[in-house]
Amino acid sequence: MHRLSSHTTVSRPLGRRVHGGFTLIETALAIVIVGVGVLAMMAGQQAWHYQNDWAQQVGLASRLGNEIREMTLTLPRHDPVAGAATWGAELNENGLEDFDDLDDFDGDGGGVIFSGADGTGPVNSLRETIEGLERWSQEIRVWNVDPGDVNAEVPEGDSELMLVEVVVRWDDPRFEGIREMTRVRWIAPN
Repeated sequence: MHRLSSHTTVSRPLGRRVHGGFTLIETALAIVIVGVGVLAMMAGQQAWHYQNDWAQQVGLASRLGNEIREMTLTLPRHDPVAGAATWGAELNENGLEDFDDLDDFDGDGGGVIFSGADGTGPVNSLRETIEGLERWSQEIRVWNVDPGDVNAEVPEGDSELMLVEVVVRWDDPRFEGIREMTRVRWIAPN
């Protein structure tokens, strides 16, 4: 056996060092990488929540437009008593519960608005105000159109073909303004 003498020294090879842990730079780099990953996940989740909320609002807007369509689907185009002589609501028709024909929904020619802001709406197909939707409104307009071109408005009485349009708006608290959410149009059946 060979013994080391007390005068012999053991040396390490040059260029090698003993690793006992992470350096400060390695630790800082790992923290930055993990932090960026966490922030990216949070941003993705926030975008998902925003898109999900937006989809719910668009779905509700579509429903509110179709509630008016369902309400008016079986109504005659003109008043059963007065006929086409009066466009809009007749003198004895003071509100939604009195509207008995389609042209009543055009009001005085500028449309009718059912709004949560003033407590008149939005309304469902049973003519009831839907509670909890104070930031929503439904604007209805009715006009006569040319049978050969349904995009061409004609004077009242010149055509029996009617176009109904409902514009649903939402007072978006994130946007701080009223947004048009949907526009539903249909030709009134004969």
